[in-house]
Amino acid sequence: MNSNYFEKNKKKIIDLYNEKKFLELVKLGTKLLKLDSKDSQLLYLLGLSSINLEKFINAENYFKKLLKLKKTAELYYINGNIQKKLKKYYDAKSSFENAIELNPNFSEAFNNLGNTNKIINKRDEAILCYQKAISLKHNNIEALISLSTILKEDKNYNHLIEIYKKILELDQKNIRTLYNLGSTYLFIGNITEGREYFKKIYQIDKNFIPSIRNYISITKIDYKNEIFRDLEKLEFNNLDNENKILLFNALSKGYFDLEKNDLAFKYLNKSNLLKKDISNFLLDDHKKQFNKIKLLFQQIDEVKIEFNKISTIPIFIVGMPRSGTSLLEQILASHSKIYGAGELNFLQKVIDNLGLDKPKNFSNYFKTIRNYYIDQINKISDKPYIIDKLPLNFKWIGFIINSIPEAKIIHINRNPMAVCWSNYKTLFTDKGMDFTLSQDSITEYYTLYVDLMNYWTVKYNKKFIHVNYEEFVQNFEKNTATLLNYLNLEWEDRIKDYSKVNRIVTTASFQQVREKIKKNTSKEWQKYSKYLHKMQENLSKFKINF
Repeated sequence: MNSNYFEKNKKKIIDLYNEKKFLELVKLGTKLLKLDSKDSQLLYLLGLSSINLEKFINAENYFKKLLKLKKTAELYYINGNIQKKLKKYYDAKSSFENAIELNPNFSEAFNNLGNTNKIINKRDEAILCYQKAISLKHNNIEALISLSTILKEDKNYNHLIEIYKKILELDQKNIRTLYNLGSTYLFIGNITEGREYFKKIYQIDKNFIPSIRNYISITKIDYKNEIFRDLEKLEFNNLDNENKILLFNALSKGYFDLEKNDLAFKYLNKSNLLKKDISNFLLDDHKKQFNKIKLLFQQIDEVKIEFNKISTIPIFIVGMPRSGTSLLEQILASHSKIYGAGELNFLQKVIDNLGLDKPKNFSNYFKTIRNYYIDQINKISDKPYIIDKLPLNFKWIGFIINSIPEAKIIHINRNPMAVCWSNYKTLFTDKGMDFTLSQDSITEYYTLYVDLMNYWTVKYNKKFIHVNYEEFVQNFEKNTATLLNYLNLEWEDRIKDYSKVNRIVTTASFQQVREKIKKNTSKEWQKYSKYLHKMQENLSKFKINF
């Protein structure tokens, strides 16, 4: 080997790396590697350059060779990051663990081990890793953000607030964290505190639309409101579609408050139309699903299955969205023996996995649903009862009755126009709510709902109960007592103060459920009757009274 040639070009390799000429480096470095395949510095720079070129397979090969020559925490750490990029998660986990074994104070390695554990669904281990990373390095903002993400997913909001505040101690103008903290305060019922954080964001960035939209959604807008006046002037042509939707929705809310209804509906329609255009919505998909459900249950008379006893009884509150499900949950969840879990997607998930085609064995089909659902709710609460108030679970009433016969099902219905109008004006984030984006589609979906509920009522009469929203709110104490009797529970006076119950509400009703019952909200749509002709015509056409 010509050592002078090798050393001269190695110096060139270092220069190329410093100049970020990674492709040239790799070409030259590959030639040099043939002269000395065990030069650790050369392997290291080739590996780093391959990472910068996003040639991760090559990068991994270089670091594997390096790790045969010497084992350091840094090399294992970099190799773990490469393996994570290659989706070799268990290999990455092993690399990060090796890095930590060599350097037990390696905060960044603990963070990335946590990220890897999260990916492979070892969530408890992930949280412990994030906490260790933070204890070793209090200013490890990446670990704090990682921990906040998993706490948010787990709805651990009280701990989440603490972590968000620690992030803000390190980065006071972190807009995403300010936004998340403001939103979290809304979920726990502290509307005033949430509003203040949205104001802080406005002072930093007057064009951060998600925050402005949240602020307007919780604020009664008047002509003096500076934020809304600025929003009116905002140039939206350069915004992406997601921000345009939020902007139009915020303008609509503000104009409703100002009683400028022509403008309010102009922007409400623009927001919904744009969201509909990008959602690839097809009502036929919903129709096919409803037909499959009925076809499946036409083949079921009675499935006799022996089930193991369960310690927690699910209470399903179902109906159309915006029909009063959140209010009913808030009231019932004020009982000492009932945990309000909000909207759970467990049923949807397991039934989607199983499919709606006729199973070979109905017994196994329903057992699978039962086992999955019970396993999931057991992780949430150990109270005797748990509420799942995902409204669209009305689709799965037959599945619930056959797989969890102990469950209590409460179907709440409301004035059809009140429901359809409330859905149309609400901006939902869930793709499954795409039917709310036009007056035509919301009313057509409503008829599908009515038809299926009639089907369940005929097939499973007396196995679930109906509650009329308008009747319920006229005397909620009396009607709640009736529901508690259905649940085999005694009345508790604490229920009278349901609005003060400290619990998490992440639905669009997070503000309303913390207020006293308003008895005439079902008539609100009448103020906008002239803008809702299509809705009224369609419901009349389908012979639905309102």
